[in-house]
Amino acid sequence: MVVAISIAAGAGVASASRGGGGVGTPGSPRLSDVVCLQRCAGLRVAAPGSRVQLSGRNLDGVTKVEFAGGAGHVSAAADSVTPTSAEATVPAAAKTGRLKALAYGVAARTPRRKRLEIVPPARIPDSGDFQLSSAEAHPHRTYYDGLRPPGVQYLFAGAAVTDVRIEVVDLTTETVVSTLVDPAAAPNALNDFTWDGLLQDGRPAPDGDYAFRIGSAAAGTATATSDSDFTYHQFRFPINARHSYGDGYGAGRGHQGQDVFARCGTKLRAVRGGRVQMNKVQSAAGNYLVIDGKRTKKDYMYAHLLTPSPLEQGARVHTGQAIGQVGQTGNASGCHLHFEVWSSPGWYEGGHALPSVRRLLDTWDAWS
Repeated sequence: MVVAISIAAGAGVASASRGGGGVGTPGSPRLSDVVCLQRCAGLRVAAPGSRVQLSGRNLDGVTKVEFAGGAGHVSAAADSVTPTSAEATVPAAAKTGRLKALAYGVAARTPRRKRLEIVPPARIPDSGDFQLSSAEAHPHRTYYDGLRPPGVQYLFAGAAVTDVRIEVVDLTTETVVSTLVDPAAAPNALNDFTWDGLLQDGRPAPDGDYAFRIGSAAAGTATATSDSDFTYHQFRFPINARHSYGDGYGAGRGHQGQDVFARCGTKLRAVRGGRVQMNKVQSAAGNYLVIDGKRTKKDYMYAHLLTPSPLEQGARVHTGQAIGQVGQTGNASGCHLHFEVWSSPGWYEGGHALPSVRRLLDTWDAWS
């Protein structure tokens, strides 16, 4: 069934209401990773006296960290605790293995593939010229202006703090698209650097496969590792669940977008970061949201949301951020997202809906 959506700015539109919040009980701690921060021989290679950081969720109540040891385990007090991380000093009797974090009487363990290797203190580099020990990109799938920007955690051996040269390399063309400097990076410690996804000229980098190369800024050379590669895209498909296509642009009079069917309640994500331009409810569109895309000169409209989006007008949004749920509000037949892309200067500001919306969605769907 074709349902036309045509909304004139300010015509028959009411603001979306906002719900209240509540206070819940603390959640159980969850661990996702452990890395070495100081006195390190590798990203997850430490010695007694090294500083390590555990990451995950609901960690603000962690008081103790348990390490593998001899016949059982050895403990260390947790410090620098936040909801997503906790730190500890490796005790003298620690052995290679998985770590535990204890909070509210509940224990959480690091994943099996994220064991901490314990080596003798003599294995910790303490002098010499710059030598890259390890480099790991995070996350390995990234998006421009995403919630988690492209980044790299790296370790190097050296005698003093060093300005580190970081190159972003397009693996298809084998060209350096951006060269940056991480000033005064610490040797034999975990350094974390993020890239804004921009080329040297300030434009977002094209979609593709990339890698970080790292070296001394003074030397002017840099090297990559097997873990420093990542994929990067400018847009993300709005639904990360089973979906199918319905009516497209021009299917009926006034139908200026593409319908994407999915179960009601399925989470919707921003295809591109930017700012919320409109958060309204209307008889045809139901609950709808318009986002002014960052560095695109385009607007992106999402309609038939299950409930009003929690995002206020003017709110900053990142690519891939949750913005609402699939619904069938307004004049909709079945649970689906009605999605439109508008040219400059924007949605009902002199721009027009793009007929290529289905092709764009197909492209984003292929890599999301």
